[in-house]
Amino acid sequence: VNNTEAKFCIKCGTKLEEETNNVINQNIVGVTENVDNIIVKENNQVEISQQNEQVNTENNQGVIEPVQTNVNNNIVEVNNNNNVKKTPLNYFMYVITILLKPFKSFKEEEEKLNNTKTTLIFSLIVAVAMMIFNLIKTIFTTVRVKSYSLFGESTTSWQWDNLKNVKWLEVIFKNFFIYFGVIIAIAVVYYVGSLIIKKQISFIKTLSISVTSVVPAVIGGMLLSPLLGLIWSPLGVIITIASLVYSLLILYELMNNELGLTGEIKLYFNLACLGILAVGGYYLYMNLLVSSVTKDIGSIMNMFG
Repeated sequence: VNNTEAKFCIKCGTKLEEETNNVINQNIVGVTENVDNIIVKENNQVEISQQNEQVNTENNQGVIEPVQTNVNNNIVEVNNNNNVKKTPLNYFMYVITILLKPFKSFKEEEEKLNNTKTTLIFSLIVAVAMMIFNLIKTIFTTVRVKSYSLFGESTTSWQWDNLKNVKWLEVIFKNFFIYFGVIIAIAVVYYVGSLIIKKQISFIKTLSISVTSVVPAVIGGMLLSPLLGLIWSPLGVIITIASLVYSLLILYELMNNELGLTGEIKLYFNLACLGILAVGGYYLYMNLLVSSVTKDIGSIMNMFG
């Protein structure tokens, strides 16, 4: 074995520094090559991992994009629903569309009518309109006086002084509460009926259907009928009956669609509800009529008394 400080080999005489340097150089080259290989391998692995990440990202994006799109669509739909609810109802246009396309217009404005404030305001507007139509009719019939001669000839005169005898508070406020009560009564009867047959429906929904169905009867029976009756009396009666039937059909169909009634039960259910309303209306009408007749008889007796 050569000493560490020896410059020549004992056996062959070769210089030990050159051999050592060659070995060291070879080792260094080997190490560098290994390092390079390691670096190349690491770089390849990094590239491959980056490519895999890119592919996974693309795949994930391909999976996520439809979900994100659906989420965005759902958000847009929710925002649209919120905008529909926040947008105020155009009451005048809604009344016009009810006369032309009642079922379609109700479905289009259903989200707005689910709002309690909107439905109550619409009910009050319809009740006020009914009161105004009745007020105009009362003024017209009070002022316009027909007199008949012995030969059957009639003459019309306008006596404006008769307005002094009109009880304005009764004509205005009493009729308003009666008309508003009719709208509420329809909603209450159908709401209680829905509870009896165990159908889920809110009172506001029944009220919106109630006031919607009343509109044709108000326009036809209280506005058009008196005007057309001036031209031809039977025409006014026909318009009144037709508008009433139209309102009943709207009430019938909207309630059946909302409650999901099919078969014979929808007929029996509506007949029961309308029967209750008819009996209650007749009872109320007779009491009002009897009370008014009693007052008139009392006033006549006071004149002679």
